[in-house]
Amino acid sequence: MVGQYYDDKTAKLVRKYGPGPRIHYHVGYYPASETPPHAHDATPEAIRHSIRLHQEGLLRYAAKIWGAEHRLSGRILDVGCGLGGGSLFWAQEYGADVTAITNAPEHPPIVDGFARECGVDGKVRTLVRDATQLPLDGPYDAAVAIESSGYFNRPLWFERLARVLRPGGSVCIEEVFITRPHGADVWAEYFYTKPVTVLDYVEAAKSAGFELVDDVDATSETSPFWDESAAWTKAVLDSDSSLSAVARRQMRISLLANQALGTEWKAGGLKLGFLRFELK
Repeated sequence: MVGQYYDDKTAKLVRKYGPGPRIHYHVGYYPASETPPHAHDATPEAIRHSIRLHQEGLLRYAAKIWGAEHRLSGRILDVGCGLGGGSLFWAQEYGADVTAITNAPEHPPIVDGFARECGVDGKVRTLVRDATQLPLDGPYDAAVAIESSGYFNRPLWFERLARVLRPGGSVCIEEVFITRPHGADVWAEYFYTKPVTVLDYVEAAKSAGFELVDDVDATSETSPFWDESAAWTKAVLDSDSSLSAVARRQMRISLLANQALGTEWKAGGLKLGFLRFELK
């Protein structure tokens, strides 16, 4: 169901976060020193540009936290790669050889095309499979999961990672975590997956031989994303008269969901965290 869900969303993702080649489907990072943009009177194109800029900022922040120059510059797995924005980022910025894992059959040709466009088609390969069926052609130096691990069977995923990573290898996770039940419900209603606690990850990882070594909270720095995301949707609704009645209804649902998520984010109902585990 999740694979079909993302196949169905491909055109919408390209419209909102494209045109590529590095297309991301995750929140953005807004440094505390930066004044969040006032997007209420901006065009959809201007808002989209800002969203993409801050999504790339999130990956650059992750790279700094995780020490990407030496941990994410070898053979890595990008598990739940989406349209490959992160895979291309690690390959282009850090020279990584990336195996991108997706369960959406429509996505590999898109990712492969973007990789050719970026000149890294020899450094990125895309495989269609479940996160618990990682390739055994390792060892890999690290695995990365950017807002994708919430869909995984975490105990089985960590067990599989223990088989394919080298000793001392890292599992780098950026994810939304639950801090109170209502926050989980708001997230689940829109994204079809219910977030869990950091402790749930720690326990699953420990059982497979991993130890938590980094836990960085970036909830406040990512909160403005929901304002921008909602602003883009509203700008499209206000400016695009060609939208069908069905598309307009779907976008209004998306607008309400983004507003609800922003409210829950600011109220402390959800946490955005960067975790790093090491294989003992």
